[in-house]
Amino acid sequence: MKNQIEIEVYSRATGMTINQTDAYMQVGDVLQIHASIEPEDADNQNIKYSSSQPDIASIDTTGKVIAKQEGKATIRVASEENNQIYKECSITVVRKIEDSEIHFESPLKVNLFEITGIDEEHNTVREIKEKIVTNLEVVIVNKSNQIMQETDLVGTGTKIQIKENGNLLREYKIILYGDANGDGKINSVDLLVLQRHILEIERMEEIYQKACNIRKDGKKPSSVDLLLIQRHILKLQQIEQ
Repeated sequence: MKNQIEIEVYSRATGMTINQTDAYMQVGDVLQIHASIEPEDADNQNIKYSSSQPDIASIDTTGKVIAKQEGKATIRVASEENNQIYKECSITVVRKIEDSEIHFESPLKVNLFEITGIDEEHNTVREIKEKIVTNLEVVIVNKSNQIMQETDLVGTGTKIQIKENGNLLREYKIILYGDANGDGKINSVDLLVLQRHILEIERMEEIYQKACNIRKDGKKPSSVDLLLIQRHILKLQQIEQ
């Protein structure tokens, strides 16, 4: 197998998992690149990191990127043994957004970059936007980053993007407890999706696992959560959002 580089980039400041070709950072933001050489038994696993504009976005030997000032820079992750084996990430550094610049009205609840408290009966894009108070641009996209229409239902995995002049400043992910497939509804389809996950037939992504943890105890979803979703569907016991 030919050697190649795999990287994953995560920003705690903006809440975004970023692909290797494009990323937004705020001034002062710290972003961690996790890189590895494949295959695992390659003779030299060492990696070199570099930045085209270290005064804008610097990177150290551990893959930690620091956004210093507004502008653009290219981060290069290369094999120490062969610099022709590499990947690059284009970084756009934007201004820091203050918490005071955006407010989420009740019943929406924000924990870091996850939003809960979604009303299952009033969860269209339009209804969610009405509860976001800001002078910045609000764009709501699905899990494939496609812009959603005003009448589309917001569900688990939906993303609320806060932008300025087209630049992404912050991103939040929606969690609708009981919505295992992200369609904005809680029904028998979610029971099937969770059941397949429990039986290890088809694994759910982390955000959907969180949505199926109805007990909110941080544990993996189980048959107990399955029962709680079923009781919600039968209107015996409503899920608290």
